[in-house]
Amino acid sequence: MQMKRKLHFLIVAASLLLIVAVTLQIQVQTAKALVPSIVSVNTYVVGTSRWVNVTVNHTPPPAIGASHYVSNVQIEVNGTAVDLSQSPQTTETFSVQYNLGPNTNAYSVRARAFCVVHGYSAFSNAITIPEFTTTAFLLITFLATVVFLMARKMPAAIQKPTQS
Repeated sequence: MQMKRKLHFLIVAASLLLIVAVTLQIQVQTAKALVPSIVSVNTYVVGTSRWVNVTVNHTPPPAIGASHYVSNVQIEVNGTAVDLSQSPQTTETFSVQYNLGPNTNAYSVRARAFCVVHGYSAFSNAITIPEFTTTAFLLITFLATVVFLMARKMPAAIQKPTQS
């Protein structure tokens, strides 16, 4: 019975670890008709610089396509807005890049797009750079340690005979 209990605890701890890891990777985006939407906000490193890549989707009706476009993508870095002017787009989905500079700093970044007809989209969910925050690292390390210790004690529990 004791072994079943420990095995159950191990499974629950591993499941929690998996849920936390998956939850940290999910970003929910809002979409509105004709208003641009932020598809994703990602980062990458080139040399010593960290870049933000914002993917925007905007689907204006063909009849007004030339006068209906995203004129500005706004990136908010640690609460400071940076406006990136845009020329009329030739595709519904396009990307905008922004150089954050040296990749040694921690940033909170979110973005939104401005349609000349419908105004701003909703802000994207904020991403934290580096993506793996200290809190998330400590939480996952703690859960991994618990699972490791439980797994290490389990063989000892299996070998000990139960007293009747």
